[in-house]
Amino acid sequence: MSTWQTRLSAVGWGLIIIVGMAAWAQEDVLISAVRVAGNEYISADAILDEVKDILKIGEAYTEQKATAARQTIMDMGYFDEVAIAYEVAEAGVEVIITIVEKQRIEEIVFVGNTVIDDQTLAEAIFSEIGHIIDNNIIRRDVRRIEDCYAKEGHIAHISEAVADDFGVLTFVINEARVEEVVIEGLKKTKEWVVRRQIHTTPGELFQEQRIGKDIQRIFNMGIFEDVKLDLRPGEQEPTKAVQPVIQITEKPTGMASVAAAYSDLDEFVMMLSIQENNLRGRAERAVVNLELFGRTSYDVSFFEPYLDARDTSLNVKVFDTERQRRFTGGAAVALPDEEFRERRTGATLKLARPTSASQKVSISLRTEEVSSSFFQGTRSLGPAVGVGPAAAAPQQASDDRWRGGRSPVPDNPQLDPDKPGPGDVVGPIVVAAPLHPGGRVNSITLGWTKDTRDIITKPTQGGFRALTWEAAGGFMGGGESFQQYQIDQRRYFSMPNGRDVVAVRLLLGLSTGNVPLFDSYSAGGARTLRGYEQDRYRGEKLVLLNAEYRYRMSESLTLVGFVDVGDAFGGKFPTIVPGFDVPAEDQDFNMHVGAGGGIRAETPLGPLRLDFGFGEDGSQVHFGFGHTF
Repeated sequence: MSTWQTRLSAVGWGLIIIVGMAAWAQEDVLISAVRVAGNEYISADAILDEVKDILKIGEAYTEQKATAARQTIMDMGYFDEVAIAYEVAEAGVEVIITIVEKQRIEEIVFVGNTVIDDQTLAEAIFSEIGHIIDNNIIRRDVRRIEDCYAKEGHIAHISEAVADDFGVLTFVINEARVEEVVIEGLKKTKEWVVRRQIHTTPGELFQEQRIGKDIQRIFNMGIFEDVKLDLRPGEQEPTKAVQPVIQITEKPTGMASVAAAYSDLDEFVMMLSIQENNLRGRAERAVVNLELFGRTSYDVSFFEPYLDARDTSLNVKVFDTERQRRFTGGAAVALPDEEFRERRTGATLKLARPTSASQKVSISLRTEEVSSSFFQGTRSLGPAVGVGPAAAAPQQASDDRWRGGRSPVPDNPQLDPDKPGPGDVVGPIVVAAPLHPGGRVNSITLGWTKDTRDIITKPTQGGFRALTWEAAGGFMGGGESFQQYQIDQRRYFSMPNGRDVVAVRLLLGLSTGNVPLFDSYSAGGARTLRGYEQDRYRGEKLVLLNAEYRYRMSESLTLVGFVDVGDAFGGKFPTIVPGFDVPAEDQDFNMHVGAGGGIRAETPLGPLRLDFGFGEDGSQVHFGFGHTF
């Protein structure tokens, strides 16, 4: 074959191949199979399900479909890389999806946490072992860890949250510590006075509840208008420390008042009062009250809150007071006039020392002289005509002690009561004796209190419990010898609306020995049994239950509905005449109920209280300062 023939043959075959390839390219290449390679955690079925509508068996394979399928698989969020290729097969092409899965979390580590354990933090975050490492989720986990600390009253900063090449996810936690407690706003008050109430110390982990208790104690001192907390980053280590700043607004603590009143009993009376609740800027309290003209009374008191380094407090009071009282000795004694004037002169001294943040113990000394009343009561003794000393009635026999043992009835057993003879006594005998004898009381009182109220003057939650035991006479001397035991339990419940409060109090008292009438328990009046006169019931025992619903209309006005149940009962109280005793009106417990409503208003003179109550004897209006309890 010649050379040109050879060249012509080669060109011909090339044209045939080119034409053949063009013809093949113009035909559709059908997908015969689709498979996944490189997967470990994500199943092939899950991946194929995502692209089943793009890469369909039997349909033509194109680069556009391959690109769309790759993007769909990447959007699943589980893979770092996705590659799509194909291999020619007899029935078409086999599409191969090759993936590189994202790294998985093999372990989660918390570093630096001391107040919240690993399990609690692990439950707070979204990341879990076996999940892919997702930076978006990790950033959300950082906020959730910090929120977890905030819910527990702490502050934390996550300085690092990374996963290494081995799948270990590490959160580095910086728990905020107190760098320094700063006090701002003081003008008159000494700074050390406030710091005595602060238990938070530099270097300790910040705890919102602990610093909150400090704020409460400062406010409960009663000498500040407002106490607020501002948290600032530490100056030395802003990311690892915090500065609690206590911002204080002082209020006027000195008060002087002059008042005058007129009554038929006392005529014109002038009342002077001087009070300073922050004497010398040391939270000391001094009070002087004076009444002149119609009646003369005074009381002077001084309170030292910081007697020593252990916060022992001292309260001293000297008094010479006079007040109008009502006799409440029971129906067994008749009176021409139920009111009398009582004078008390003496002094008290009380030492109290904290044993914990909410508890304290105390010891009190009292010496007091109480005046006798200047009026008499009369008692009718039943007729005992013809009865001699040996057969006298018990009540009459008791009265014989002050008549020299002689019966007021002649010893004449044969006397006919309907035909009395000369010298005989017929009918009831009326005897008289001065009531409410005075006396001197020297006593010692031991006390224990636990106070968890949030705000002492107007609590919204918490409680108060006090146990006291007073012993008079004995080695203390004085003219009276008795003991008294008392339990005072209070609870305060904040309503779900965060505004209203339910308050309850249980007061129990028991006396032993010869307690005088002027020191017996009483029920009735503004602070015990509302709807009744002051000291309406008196006795050696006391049971009292108070319940209030306090509806706060505004910061300065509160409406109150109340129910009081209780009684002071039991015992007989001697008069200055031997054998002439005054029995309590109720010898056994009788449930006396009082109910009504009132208003509590904040004024420049302090919180005023006005209650209108209904009881068994009618209604009463009660006026005072502060809440009843």
